[in-house]
Order: sequence, then structure tokens, then C-alpha cells
Amino acid sequence: MISNDRPSPYYRPPYHQPYSSQPPRPFIQEDTLKSELIHIERKSFHLTLKENPRGRFLRITEDVGGRHNTIIIPATGLAEFKNLLDIMVRAENGIAAKIEPAEPSVVAEAPVVPVASVPVVAKPVKRTMSEAARAKISAAAKARWAKIKSVGK
Repeated sequence: MISNDRPSPYYRPPYHQPYSSQPPRPFIQEDTLKSELIHIERKSFHLTLKENPRGRFLRITEDVGGRHNTIIIPATGLAEFKNLLDIMVRAENGIAAKIEPAEPSVVAEAPVVPVASVPVVAKPVKRTMSEAARAKISAAAKARWAKIKSVGK
């Protein structure tokens, strides 16, 4: 008898599309109350306020190079969503203010104009290791090197 004449205990049925056995969803009428489009960098955001028999909601669709991602926020959560968004904007503005230097006070002298021919080079960040960490790494490296040398012979 050939082994593939009888079913294997590990037999898996062929893959079937999971939605083919389910009936299609009924069409739900959605009325558009307001729609706006905004472009930010290379992204387009479509904000659409809609209403259906279950209630009102905001649909935010992001379009990037033909790919779409959508989130839906129920109208009951819009105020909380806006508050959190305001908090994030304030936090971003606070971080940006810390990064950017403060505006100099008004001085009677002529303003300093940067020279365009001198490139601005960022200073590298100096990273240091503790002596214990350096010793631990060197001991591990010595052990690996000894292992490589012993395998090679």
C-alpha cells in the first residue's frame, strides 16, 4: 500500500475562502453630511462626516500612492478624539520650541547673516562605555576568538 492512499493524521483540508460561505452583508444607506480633503506632504486625508441608521460617525481615509487606510470614529467619541489631538499638537509644539532656539531680543546692531559658503556639520555624539562593560565585551570577544581558532585547527 502506498502511503498517500490513506489520509494522514496530519491532513489539512485545502484552503477555502472564509467569506465564500457567509451571506453578503446587506447594503446600509449612508448619508454624507460634510466632506473635506487635506493634503499633507505626500499624503491625502479625506475626512467625511456621515450618518446611517446606527448613528453618525467620522470616516478618515488616508491615501498614499493609491493605497488607502481608513479609521471610523463614532460621533460619541469625537469630542474625546479632538481633546487628545489637541494635547498631541500642544506636546509637539512644546517639543519643537525646546529644539528651536528662542528668538533673540531686538538689538540695535545689524543682524548677523550666516555665510552660505560654509557648510554646517553636525557634531558626532560621543558615546562612552563603562570599564565594566568594556571588560565584559572584551572577555566575550576573546572567548569567541579562541573558539574560532580552535575550530579552524
